[in-house]
Amino acid sequence: LKIANSSGETLLRILNDILDLSKIEAGKMVLEEAPFALIQGLEEVAEMLSEKASSKGLELAVRVEPDVPAYMVGDVTRLRQIVTNLVGNAIKFTDKGYVRIAAAAEELGLDDSLIRFEVEDTGIGVTKEQAANIFETFTQADSSTTRKYGGTGLGLAISKLLVENMGGQIEVESEPGRGSV
Repeated sequence: LKIANSSGETLLRILNDILDLSKIEAGKMVLEEAPFALIQGLEEVAEMLSEKASSKGLELAVRVEPDVPAYMVGDVTRLRQIVTNLVGNAIKFTDKGYVRIAAAAEELGLDDSLIRFEVEDTGIGVTKEQAANIFETFTQADSSTTRKYGGTGLGLAISKLLVENMGGQIEVESEPGRGSV
């Protein structure tokens, strides 16, 4: 029953990712504009993934700089989806050390603000060549990575499209054997 349940949950995640990708690419993804507590949203992601990190002996931490507003307006569900994808990948590709979620204000305005979110890990890292394509649909670093770690190559592509729909950009800094940000 555990295997059937796990397989069902995996299939549901894949279907939801494909539906999200289809909506975004068709221009039908509507982002919510509602007030939300930023720190609470990040802490909920950490709490949800803490058992997975702990089972690997990893430290999972959240750091929000004091200049980040406590409340913002936007789509907290999609923000959590992005951060969950990034943190989930960081945990998946990190065998020892830590995964850290950080937020800092880059620009604060009355109508728009720019918050920089970082997910840093001490994982396997990627080469510059791999990093150049990491946010493309169905792309993973290489076939051995897919065999060893699993995944569909949709999470980062969806995250990139969501970030761009929110007016932001996503990038990666990484070095093999030294982790990623």
